[in-house]
Amino acid sequence: MQQKSKKQSFLQGAFILLVANMLVKVIGALFKIPLQHLVLDEGMGVFNVAYQFYTAMFVISTAGVPVALSKLVSESAALGRNREIRSIVRIAGMVFITLGALCSAFLFFGASWLGGLIKNPAAVLPMKAVAPSVFFVACISVVRGYYQGHSNMTPTAMSQLVEALGKLFLGLGLAFLGVRQGYAVEVCTALAILGITIGEGVAAAGIWVYYLRDPGRRARSRSRDCRTVPQLFHDLLWMVIPITLTNSVTSLTTLVDTTMVVSRLQSVGFSLQEANELFGMYNGKAFTMYNLPQTLIAALAISIVPAIARAMAVGDREMTARNMGAATRIAMLIALPAGTGYFVLAKPILTMLFVGEMDVGAACLRVLAFAIPFVALVSLTNAVLQAAGRVRVPVITMLIGGVIKVLVNYTLVGTPDINIYGAPFGTVVCYTFIAVTNLIILRKYIRLPGLDKAFFRPMAACLGMGAGASITYRLASGLLGNTIGVLAAICVAFVLYVGLLLALHALERDDVLMMPKGQTLVRLLRL
Repeated sequence: MQQKSKKQSFLQGAFILLVANMLVKVIGALFKIPLQHLVLDEGMGVFNVAYQFYTAMFVISTAGVPVALSKLVSESAALGRNREIRSIVRIAGMVFITLGALCSAFLFFGASWLGGLIKNPAAVLPMKAVAPSVFFVACISVVRGYYQGHSNMTPTAMSQLVEALGKLFLGLGLAFLGVRQGYAVEVCTALAILGITIGEGVAAAGIWVYYLRDPGRRARSRSRDCRTVPQLFHDLLWMVIPITLTNSVTSLTTLVDTTMVVSRLQSVGFSLQEANELFGMYNGKAFTMYNLPQTLIAALAISIVPAIARAMAVGDREMTARNMGAATRIAMLIALPAGTGYFVLAKPILTMLFVGEMDVGAACLRVLAFAIPFVALVSLTNAVLQAAGRVRVPVITMLIGGVIKVLVNYTLVGTPDINIYGAPFGTVVCYTFIAVTNLIILRKYIRLPGLDKAFFRPMAACLGMGAGASITYRLASGLLGNTIGVLAAICVAFVLYVGLLLALHALERDDVLMMPKGQTLVRLLRL
């Protein structure tokens, strides 16, 4: 009975984050789509360059903190060491909030140097506008890690929503005022990013007020055993550093990719404006859509860390395997249809959402569609390896994958006939390698789920879904236009997908039961 409740906690926490991430992505779309209309592809190119530098600073300072804290807190909670948990949070706060402040200062005062380094002076002002966000996110990350370790995903979800709403209303509002005043594109972009910074500041203040008013943080320990401050500091850094390195590889590779793409495009004859426009089409349109399912799957990765760490702390190998199986099956149920839908409806979807030329973005999105299932597996397997204490493995596989991505991008983007279309190919090759390597290594420690229900049956359902969506779009768009055609195709695809999953027995009854309202869903689906 105890095992069951833990598993329910894992999936319910994942469900909370899943819903929050869906809302955040909807809000993000409501931000990025109008923003692209305001600042066009050139402005989106500048926006994304500045945002990648922010992401790099964020990863270096605090990206590993929530995962590491959630693992340590969940282990201590399983052993009844509440006094130890308080020490962990204090140490994390002192170290990583300070580091976040230093990274913010570096990004702000070094923006001009960075802009010169990448030969993109238009990104300097946006980088300065986003710099304080690194400090605010560091403050948020410490509290998120504490609550995630207790399998309480509500504070994380609420802070994400506050960040997203700040971006939507403040960022978009400031950008609109800038465009209305006739400011240069880099000024309007900086104003949009300033809204993000203000939203992060509000979220940081809110989550810390929530934590300080929480009486649960003062709970008494059930065990007198407690590691010393030096031991906790060592254990925290032992977790944070490899996780940060793993995330840094992704972020820094993307940053190198960002700077390399613009630079390599210029090297084959494109002007800075043309290179920023092409990068904006790729990153602002194709990559924005590509990231949507990944943020949903990230909810599973965040939730699975404390669940697996807790199971391993008490030696429960069966529960570890069950959690891994449930997370993998749910991830593939999201990733596979997302990839199929993007491949079939790439141009219609982008045409419905954005303005300007769509052929470049659509071609890039079709290629990125093949990477979506592999990125989902990378997210999950990295989280499980970290929770299992194999924190060095993701660092190595991500580093090798990152080098592969840089080499592929450098070669293909620098080929005049391929140019921007080489960037998504690098992403596919990179994440395919990492996912396969992680799974091969992970099977030594954890029993992996079977391929039949995790991959083959959902993929068969996706093929039928994709055919139905394509036919529906062609018929509906010819009569009612692109937008109605896309919406009709999505509705038909959803019905076909669920129907085919049931017909192929691709859903696990136990997985559905562990979701909120699981009994009701089982009855509705007749599992």
